[in-house]
Amino acid sequence: MWYNLLPLFLILICGIVIIYIVTKKFPAVANLDLDNLPQEKEKKVKQQIISNRIKRNINSWKIWLKRIFRPIFSFVGSWLKDFYKRLLSTRDNLAKKSEHNDASEIDELLLEAEDAKKEEKYSEAEKIYIRIISLDSKNVNAFKLLGQLYLQEGKTQEARETLEHVLKLTQEDADVYSNLAEVSKENGQLERAKKHYTESIKLNNENAQNYFSLAEIQQSLNNYKEAMKNMKEALKIEPKNPKYLDAMFNLSIISKDKAEALDAYKALKNINPDNGKLGEMKEKIGEL
Repeated sequence: MWYNLLPLFLILICGIVIIYIVTKKFPAVANLDLDNLPQEKEKKVKQQIISNRIKRNINSWKIWLKRIFRPIFSFVGSWLKDFYKRLLSTRDNLAKKSEHNDASEIDELLLEAEDAKKEEKYSEAEKIYIRIISLDSKNVNAFKLLGQLYLQEGKTQEARETLEHVLKLTQEDADVYSNLAEVSKENGQLERAKKHYTESIKLNNENAQNYFSLAEIQQSLNNYKEAMKNMKEALKIEPKNPKYLDAMFNLSIISKDKAEALDAYKALKNINPDNGKLGEMKEKIGEL
């Protein structure tokens, strides 16, 4: 039976011998530098040559394509820029034309509204102003005139809302503050009226009527000193205004200021010597 084991024994011995040889030679095999083998060197050189040739061909094609397509791209780019500029120019021209047409229509509508107001067709004038606003939602003049129309009609609520909207569009409008002061005065809101007149005067200190109106408000609030101060400002602008001089005389009498009363009396006498109130005024001065 032992001879049956002989083949297995021989195989085992051969395996041991092979393992011994591989183990002993493995470091040498591991340290083998394939890059330094002649065959590998030749292979790499060929690959490098082929790669360089392909790169040169690609670069040649790029240069050739650039030469051909560069003028085309340049032409297309210039055409697109010109086309874009023409589009912008056309848009601007259309916008200007539209604005011009709207402006012309608005001017005509404003004249129509003025004619309607002169004929006391207030409802028609209101519709025209609203039409203008529909064409130009930021037309300060239309809103302003509409607010004044409401004030003229005694529609104080509508007037106040419209005029306040004007101030949202522009903060610097002396007339609007003056109109708002009138609205407040109509509603008995004297402190608010005083504030609005003051704002109006800050923006325009050459409007005598505003000083006069503010003086009346101050007088109603029993602020006679401030009232006289504002009345003097009104008279600086319009020194020969009979209404202002008469108001100044009355304030002087209330304040017991004989000198100011006498000045107002003399000014009124120079303007209108036949004024029937002069005698009565002289008597009041004498009582001071």
